[in-house]
Amino acid sequence: MTQPTRALPVDLEELSIALEAETADLRWYFDQDTGDVLLVTPEFEPAEHDGLTVTEIENEPSRFVRVPPGHPQRVIDDMRAFVTSLGDRTLQESLELALSASRPERRFKTALSWLPERQQQWHAWHREHCRQRALAWLARQGIEPTARAA
Repeated sequence: MTQPTRALPVDLEELSIALEAETADLRWYFDQDTGDVLLVTPEFEPAEHDGLTVTEIENEPSRFVRVPPGHPQRVIDDMRAFVTSLGDRTLQESLELALSASRPERRFKTALSWLPERQQQWHAWHREHCRQRALAWLARQGIEPTARAA
């Protein structure tokens, strides 16, 4: 892994969303000059991005780095890792059963919906792991994120 070489203001939550997006229809780019995360869709409006066009984004790879799309298995892997982190053996068994069924993501979320505190714990755990993935991705780009101005 490359050590960060320069500081740049980055919205880590937005970058996390881009790294977790699983659809090929959505193309996310990271602007290495500004730290912005850009979503390029057929509805992309240059006026909303200081006149920046999709062509400029796609033709300037030294400035705009394509954010790799997420993989559907990653969420399931995260769910499995979360389950192993729990101290409650009964809950672990229940969630492992949900993850071994068809549509595991949906079953996992349904099982947790009955336990609001555990559901909140899952969301906090997952947010932090997504944040760590975003930090690792930025480090590979040679960027140390700083807080963005509000």
